[in-house]
Amino acid sequence: MKLIKVLLFLFSVTSLAQVNLLDQVRRKNDVGKYQEGKDILVKIDTTGFNSLNKAKYLYEVALGKINLEGEIVKSYQILLNAKKLLKDQNDNLLFKLNDELIYAQLAFDDSENTANELMAENCAIAEKTKDPEHIIYCNGYLFHQIDNDDPLKFKKQLELLHKNRVIAEKANLKTIHGNEIINIATIHERAKQFDSAMFYYEKSKEYVENKEYVPTKIAYYNNVANTLNNLGRYEEAIDNLNKALQLSKDETVNTTKLNILFNLAQNYDLNKDYEKGLAAYKDYMSYYDSLNRTERFSAVKELETKYQVQERKLENAELTAANERQKLLIISIAGSALVLLLIAGFVYNNQRKKQRIAKQEAELEKQRADNLMKNQELATIDAMIQGQEKERKKLAEDLHDNLGSSLTTIRLYFDNLKNHFKPETSSEIYERTDKLLEDTYATIRGMSHSRHNGVLASKGLIPSLQTLAENITQSGKLKVDIFHHGMDRKLENSLELNLFRMLQELVSNVVKHAGATAASISIIGSENSINIMVEDNGVGFEPSLSKKADGMGLYSIETRVEEMDGVFEIDSNTGHGTTISIEIPTL
Repeated sequence: MKLIKVLLFLFSVTSLAQVNLLDQVRRKNDVGKYQEGKDILVKIDTTGFNSLNKAKYLYEVALGKINLEGEIVKSYQILLNAKKLLKDQNDNLLFKLNDELIYAQLAFDDSENTANELMAENCAIAEKTKDPEHIIYCNGYLFHQIDNDDPLKFKKQLELLHKNRVIAEKANLKTIHGNEIINIATIHERAKQFDSAMFYYEKSKEYVENKEYVPTKIAYYNNVANTLNNLGRYEEAIDNLNKALQLSKDETVNTTKLNILFNLAQNYDLNKDYEKGLAAYKDYMSYYDSLNRTERFSAVKELETKYQVQERKLENAELTAANERQKLLIISIAGSALVLLLIAGFVYNNQRKKQRIAKQEAELEKQRADNLMKNQELATIDAMIQGQEKERKKLAEDLHDNLGSSLTTIRLYFDNLKNHFKPETSSEIYERTDKLLEDTYATIRGMSHSRHNGVLASKGLIPSLQTLAENITQSGKLKVDIFHHGMDRKLENSLELNLFRMLQELVSNVVKHAGATAASISIIGSENSINIMVEDNGVGFEPSLSKKADGMGLYSIETRVEEMDGVFEIDSNTGHGTTISIEIPTL
């Protein structure tokens, strides 16, 4: 009996050790170190595992197959086996298995229906668990299901990503929050809104640099380089690509490194650093060959020719036309150099003209920016004056037509009672007078009620903000985007007016002080509160300075928010834009 107890104890200890190894694999895979995770996996003995731990083991094996070997079909079968073992034992693991199965299905042809079924299953789990991470993933599936031909595709995608960002920030899911900001930047990049893309890439920079998950870092630096390339900032693009290349040396995702080398060569070429560009192309070809690929990249010859042009300018005395082929080469090089020289001269002159025009336009833009908010304020004042005139006219008409005649009739009744008072006949006149007084009071109350509507009653908060954003965007000085969710319900007039005035003042600050090219207003309504976030890609400022002395009205806005029992926060650094967050309770 003692022997059996000892054997059971040893078996339990051994099984626990294997589970600990499995946890080590999970931690490695969570930060993208799949090769290290695979090395531990081969040491695990699953003999003593229950069905739950076997399902966990198969899940980690499948992750390695996908990310190290690109084996989608094999990993798909492994994931299915894990799901059969798991059944309904663990909602979180079931959610992860379904998520990997979804993206494996999307890689197959004619498998979208199955993927949609798995998405629906995961969204049902999210509804059950109320887990913020599950809800964010479910929104990600909605993101995927947006039709590519939908004219509002980018707007819908951005609304979902901003919604996820707010959820992640509230739940303190720092990793997901950082990823959502990167995703927002990527969508702006795809929409060719490169200034907005750089704003969000800069916003996520600190998060990426502190992140352990190497594949995300590599993708981030590569994407930032692509945006900088489109903005013509080639040297900065090269710096980011070199960071990605350094990180990719420790990774086993070969296609990623190949893509980085290709982009690096292109940016060196565009930056006219042909020697380094040629070296990068050779590294690309060498790595390409090491992966047993036979295709050759034709741009190498073109870059070698450009490099030879510069070398021949320095070593012209040593070069000779030994044969007809060399003569033809020299002629072609000379012709190309002449064309390039003419183009360079044209570009130089054109750039000088553009600089002069840009300087003049900058002065005009400054004047337009100052006048823009003045015109908005004047338009608002004019509208208020016109509204007041209409109200006065309507009030005068109501007083004359309704109350005037009613009061005249009441006076006649009282004169009749005064001059011809008879108990047997005057009671009827008294009742008529009393009824007329009640009707007159009701008329006065109706007039008061009809004139008590808020300034925004005819349009509502969101349409009014959209009109404000359109007017400012049409000026060409600043692009303002409005994102909203859960704002279909009616707000109190006083709250609606307060929100509009605060947001109008914040946008006015962006126009006057921020020097920004893009700004966004995000409004998320929930059952108990309204969350507002105003962001810009301007010059930023130091929040530690006294708000009372900053000249931007932030102190008065903060005071107004506090009077509504709300929370007001500023996140800004010089040179990195500004984010202002407001939370207003609605109960």
